[in-house]
Amino acid sequence: MTTSLQHTPIQERPKLRDVCHYGEGKQEDEFVGIRYADGKLDVYFPYGYSRPDENEKEYRKDILNLISVLASYSKESKFANQSHELNKDKVQIPIHAYLHVFNYFLNHGYYVENEPLYKRAKSGKINWARTIKQVRPQIAGETPHESVVYLDFITKKSNNNENEIITQIHKYCVYESYEKIGCLFGFFQPEKPQIPFNARMFAAILKGKISRSFNEKHLLLFRNMLDIVCYLGLLNDTRKASFGTTDFEYVWEGLIDDVFGIDENQKKTYYPHCSWHIGETLNDAERNETKRTALRPDTIMIPDKSRIFILDAKYYQYGEDAATSKVDRNPRRLPGTGSIIKQIAYAEFIETMRKKDSEIPQGEIFNAFILPYAAEFDETKYPMENFGYATCDWKNDDTDGDANKRYNKIYGILLDVRSIMQRHPKSSDKDIAELARLIEKK
Repeated sequence: MTTSLQHTPIQERPKLRDVCHYGEGKQEDEFVGIRYADGKLDVYFPYGYSRPDENEKEYRKDILNLISVLASYSKESKFANQSHELNKDKVQIPIHAYLHVFNYFLNHGYYVENEPLYKRAKSGKINWARTIKQVRPQIAGETPHESVVYLDFITKKSNNNENEIITQIHKYCVYESYEKIGCLFGFFQPEKPQIPFNARMFAAILKGKISRSFNEKHLLLFRNMLDIVCYLGLLNDTRKASFGTTDFEYVWEGLIDDVFGIDENQKKTYYPHCSWHIGETLNDAERNETKRTALRPDTIMIPDKSRIFILDAKYYQYGEDAATSKVDRNPRRLPGTGSIIKQIAYAEFIETMRKKDSEIPQGEIFNAFILPYAAEFDETKYPMENFGYATCDWKNDDTDGDANKRYNKIYGILLDVRSIMQRHPKSSDKDIAELARLIEKK
């Protein structure tokens, strides 16, 4: 089913360390992900993602990890209902299809059809074993000279043209994948395809193969090839491609929520609503019409029944300067008054609601902002740092006992980006306990 690989070395392509941007060379639109333009590939990592040692394997690992994280929080993910579409571009490169098609080529060579196809016909090269099993014979003559007669046969179907076209489509997709992401796999060039691109024909042939194939490995290949063909058919300029987002803050929120938070159904208990009350004779249905969308805390962390932590993930550039990759603790880059007041409002809502609902933990309530920064990567834990806290002036006196309410101080926590992206979405009681301890000890 495969052919041997005949790679032809070409001129040296850029090293992965030269195409990866960790803080330096950021795009004006704050894009995080992969961009391909006019034969040049660039990979942009988020703030706080530190550069690895000078090792091509580590750069490759970083790129594949970035792809995995972005795919997990794409517009099809569970965070899409927040009405913030992560993939801003109208047409995003199906990166997993490119990776699969090229990996298949490296492992198996070009796809070549070797499974014979059969059809029911009155003539042709007869397969008697299949004919006897699948075709009911007719009885001819009279006793004792009766004989079995087959009016139809199962014959081998000649489909050389389609099989050859499938191989050529695979060659086209392999070369296209190499052009876009080939530097992830080395400096070898597969042969150029001979067939001109025809999106409609390629798609029709692949859909036909998918409908007739029962081999899971081949089905997966055909589906990924179809994704590439459909993607190319939508592009006006195939010299440009991208996979990523200009709104990485929503990916950051998703990572924090997955690692430290309770699940979405539990979290709904902590959503405060507001309503308009117009007139004095509103019925329940009319009141519901005036109800406004609930505020949604990013993450609710409950390590045990004695404490509640309200976490707000802020993708702010406080821990690192993007231009120099140096630590730059500029307070102007910290959350503002609106964000601080919102955190206190969440806490006050929870404090009020748990008087009515005994299922809500009754212990102390804490507030914290989680910001990205670059620390020394650790495979066993998430490096974190408590750098201070924010307050509201009118919540610092003892008039109503406000000074003793822990949630009126919103703590600032820096969290290493590489660690959480490399380990996502792993969480553990140990990690949650460490974050709780870091906030509480202040």
